[in-house]
Amino acid sequence: MDGITLVYSINSVNWTELAEVYRLAPLGTYDPERLQRAYERSEVCCFAYRGPQLVAAGRALSDGEYFAFICDIIVLPEFQQQGIGTRIMNAMSERLAADKVLLACVIGQEDFYRKLGFLKHKSVMALYPNAEWYKENGLLE
Repeated sequence: MDGITLVYSINSVNWTELAEVYRLAPLGTYDPERLQRAYERSEVCCFAYRGPQLVAAGRALSDGEYFAFICDIIVLPEFQQQGIGTRIMNAMSERLAADKVLLACVIGQEDFYRKLGFLKHKSVMALYPNAEWYKENGLLE
């Protein structure tokens, strides 16, 4: 994890580079302009750089009182398992002003979040525009 710098400002983010991190992570294809708007509207943002290279990012929404939602934690595959995701999660958690923090994670990543103190919630509901795809992939019932 040597040489990793965390940045909390969106001012110098290359949104095309961030979209590529999402694609390679792999968390899907994201439009750079929409990503920029999403991060601009987020309460907490965190970007991890090794030198000039963006290697990971995270963002969260919050009402500042009761609830926060961690929307994204992404790490390039070659930088995974090096503690960068944990570092981003800890940094964001310290900056979130909310009693309850929720997140949705990729199947198979539950243990990562359990190690950070998260518990599985049994009554979360979701509304997705492409629900059939999520059902077919075991993410929705």
